Amino acid sequence: MLAGLPFGCGFVLIFMALLNYLTDAYEIFAASAMAAASCARSLAGAVLPFAATPLYRRLGVPWASSMLGFLSLGMCVIPFLFLWKGDRIRAGSQFCIYLKEKKEKELADLEGEREATRGREGPTDEVVEEKV
Repeated sequence: MLAGLPFGCGFVLIFMALLNYLTDAYEIFAASAMAAASCARSLAGAVLPFAATPLYRRLGVPWASSMLGFLSLGMCVIPFLFLWKGDRIRAGSQFCIYLKEKKEKELADLEGEREATRGREGPTDEVVEEKV
């Protein structure tokens, strides 16, 4: 029973790392990416019970539980993998490349608008001297 506490905490932390990564990677489309991740997690949670009975019959209670524990232990690497290889993973995604180019274009357009506005208003750093 107590083993469920670190198991549950670990999976929550892994899921939070995944959500943070998706938010950083997909920015304005982060809600859709998080919805897809939640859907995939729910589907995996719905399918795992169907695999539990054959798993425990074939491996027995000790080895089946150990296998799930080793799988959980292997998943502990995921947040660190996102930190270490996250930029490389995003660099390989066509969608992330498109988002990066779009963001750079929007920033360049915004900077151009600011420069145009400054040119029309004239210098704003003039010092006004008062005569006494």
